[in-house]
Amino acid sequence: MRIIDLSMVTSTDPSPLMNVKITNLPHENGAKEDQKYYGIDPQDWPFPGNAWSDDYLEMTTHAGTHLDSPWHMGPLCAGEKPKTIEEWPLEWCVGDGVVVDIRDLADGYQLSRDELKERLSKIGYTLKPLDIFLTMTGNDKLWGQPNYADHGGHLSADALEWVLDQGIKTVGTDSWSFDIGYNHWSKQYKDHNHDPKFLWPCHLVGTRKEYAHYEKLANLDLLPPFGFKFFGFPIKFYHGSAGFVRAVAFLEE
Repeated sequence: MRIIDLSMVTSTDPSPLMNVKITNLPHENGAKEDQKYYGIDPQDWPFPGNAWSDDYLEMTTHAGTHLDSPWHMGPLCAGEKPKTIEEWPLEWCVGDGVVVDIRDLADGYQLSRDELKERLSKIGYTLKPLDIFLTMTGNDKLWGQPNYADHGGHLSADALEWVLDQGIKTVGTDSWSFDIGYNHWSKQYKDHNHDPKFLWPCHLVGTRKEYAHYEKLANLDLLPPFGFKFFGFPIKFYHGSAGFVRAVAFLEE
């Protein structure tokens, strides 16, 4: 059994919507803290002057590889309060994985339901309840480049609804968002006289159908289209709209 890491390194984020600050505190700081609060001489440590290191995080739960809870999508889902991240069942965070390659889509293109069905047919896979459905945009390879957040296309809302109708609860992508880039759908919204139907297409499916999605996955190109187990358990933040995830795939060799 081979383990494939599907998570990115969390360090920063190109979007103005994401606030990410990681402060790595050195071992010297730990020695000083222990001296201040417990009277321990910094020179008595095995490495004199150096005790323990630590890290302080000031960041959104949507930084790095994470799982968006239904609560993130809106205050109601089908008229009821959506689940927050600590309420999302762990049984829906592990399952048979399937990867659909959409790296060829033009910037801002939204894949239709029929086009998605055709791609699944080409890889010879039929979706089943509680599969973990993943889209490979290839955007993880563009991390740190100016076009990262808006490169390529993604699913249309109609295509996502069809996926959920197959009994799937959790989906994911290696893109910044499970939608086409913000610049694309916000432009469509403004170009159509601020028509709300163009707002946040896939995310707002979550106000009608309960689901959660992984964003900023990585290394999906190391996986076969199917035949692997996906594991992606989120941290239980209280009333959380998302949770950090160390996503992995188990692949039999």
